[in-house]
Amino acid sequence: MTSPNSQDVADYSVWNLCYAKADMPKDFFGGAGIMSNQGVETISMNFTLIKGGFPGEEHLYLIDCGFHAPVWFERYPFYDWEDPKTVLAKVGVSPEDIEAIFVTHMHFDHINQMDAFPNARIFLQRKEYNGWAMATNLPSRYKPGDVPWIYSSFELHDMLAMQQARSDGRVTLLDGVCEVAPGIISQLAENCHTFGSCLWHITTCNGLFIAAGDTVYWYANMEDMWPPGYGQGDTFALFLLFDSIKQSVGGDLSRIIPGHDHKIYEKHPAWTAGKNPVAEINLSADQKSLKPKE
Repeated sequence: MTSPNSQDVADYSVWNLCYAKADMPKDFFGGAGIMSNQGVETISMNFTLIKGGFPGEEHLYLIDCGFHAPVWFERYPFYDWEDPKTVLAKVGVSPEDIEAIFVTHMHFDHINQMDAFPNARIFLQRKEYNGWAMATNLPSRYKPGDVPWIYSSFELHDMLAMQQARSDGRVTLLDGVCEVAPGIISQLAENCHTFGSCLWHITTCNGLFIAAGDTVYWYANMEDMWPPGYGQGDTFALFLLFDSIKQSVGGDLSRIIPGHDHKIYEKHPAWTAGKNPVAEINLSADQKSLKPKE
């Protein structure tokens, strides 16, 4: 995934695409204590489309890919779900066009729909893959009841699907900082939200944007310096990560793409098509806005 025009600067357009919603307790995302007993708030389930590359190129990448498995609709109060074909059509793209999926972490809502993108290579951190391989192989005493904590946001089937994708040669495991495409760089956030969560740095002619996945559920996590109430990593490591992310973008939180904050559709030009909104986070130099004229 390189270009012969190495002297040029890569540039990308970035859209955040909501594919479902849920009304969830605020402390799950905003933090136990600071948002306990504060009721519920609508959260968005998203993936992020990146379009561009070096001048004259038009690569299409996704950060994460969503979910569709019925078990998650039974466990959590999701609604307004839309399939990838419907969601991507809002920005003129089809699932078959996607060249690569850059995974933030292996929770169900970020990898469960890999099969919907048949031509996509998959990039994720090795520590994330190995961590979940270890967890799924723990003895049964670690997995009591119908829904053990290990599987509270993880589906064994997704590990099997990822293993099959590796066998098929579709998966690249990353070790820390890697440039996977010109101007798109992985940052390992080890043992923060999960074993090997990954931040994705997207360099554009308008500056840096960071897709934080669920290391940042909401902008409020960084504004209040308060980790969320749910995670499967080291909460203090996550807390320290918030300041690092803020420093990377010079304190401009609009350059952060959080995992589930519906307010992203207020911070950027946005519109609703079908059941869910689209946020236009950045436009490359040669990309016209896709927002419908009012």
